[in-house]
Amino acid sequence: MKCSIINNQNSNYLKIIHKNRSYNFSPTWLLEHSTELCIRDKQTNQLLIEAAEIDQDLKIDKFKSVKDKLIVRFSDKSEHSYLVKDLVSSRQKVKKTLWNNSIKEIPEFNFKKFNDQLLKEILNAIDEFGFCLIRNMPTTRNGIHALTKHIGPIKETNWGNIADIKNIKKAYDLTMTERALENHTDNPYRFPTQGYIFLHCIKNSKVGGENTLVDGFNIAKQIKKKSIEKYNILRDFKTFFQYKDKDTLLDNYCSLIETDHEDNVVQVRFNNRTEIIPYDNIKRINRYTDARREFWKLIKSKSNNIVIKQKPGDMIIMDNYRVLHGRAKYKDVDNQRYFRQGYLDRDILQSKLKIMNEIIT
Repeated sequence: MKCSIINNQNSNYLKIIHKNRSYNFSPTWLLEHSTELCIRDKQTNQLLIEAAEIDQDLKIDKFKSVKDKLIVRFSDKSEHSYLVKDLVSSRQKVKKTLWNNSIKEIPEFNFKKFNDQLLKEILNAIDEFGFCLIRNMPTTRNGIHALTKHIGPIKETNWGNIADIKNIKKAYDLTMTERALENHTDNPYRFPTQGYIFLHCIKNSKVGGENTLVDGFNIAKQIKKKSIEKYNILRDFKTFFQYKDKDTLLDNYCSLIETDHEDNVVQVRFNNRTEIIPYDNIKRINRYTDARREFWKLIKSKSNNIVIKQKPGDMIIMDNYRVLHGRAKYKDVDNQRYFRQGYLDRDILQSKLKIMNEIIT
């Protein structure tokens, strides 16, 4: 490692060359990232100073290297020590394995063997593939809780806590009918949208009712390769989703493909039943509907779909920001088909995942 203070006409910063990579650190950035007790609380690691009030003319006077540490002295006469590995460490990107119907083996787990290690494997599989299948869950009405109690609370919505998914006479949603459901993501009319879906089979129909799953991130990749213009339209055009009943009105303007600041896909949406395209000029509308048509062709393609017929005790967990799911039409005999479904917020599951990956190595 090489370290030096760079003084230019309008700048002063610390330069570190580590493993053939160069890093530049401004004095205000370094001060804000100090772990000294005058800057950050030891227990919570939260800032004790108002970072916006750091002197903009602060400068780095000198430094010294002591083993794996750097001790930096600033123009305000304060000294702060830093671990070099903390300064040069980059945030690791989470592994995402894209898939289609040629996936060799779906991530599947046996709940009868449940322990902390298995929970860690389940959460990492959801993060990597966007879904997993849990066998041998309890077939009791609230059997979902046997797993979710180890992760976090079920999200409360206008439908309550854990919802019944069964055929009813006065259906308030198409999920409550025998009708086939096209591939979709749940509730894009909510902000924020629920992060994860827990779909628990207590009893399935003998005829039909198979679930289809599609990797939305892979679909986004495919359409980007096929037509960057259509990809950009799906990313940039803000469509409109709405759910309305006598007690509830939920709506949201959002895009079918959402990306982060580096153009990495972070969320895919598609829900034909609740989309209402907003008014726009004809050219933009035509471009959007044309791109959406191509998007849908890829979503419904058999080559992109996997099919799972859940048995009693099976639970599919899906990342609702990534995986689209559907259902084949089924024949309900004596009202036998009975599923239960709950949602977990994104931060709840992600927090548990990160903690478990730190604790269990």
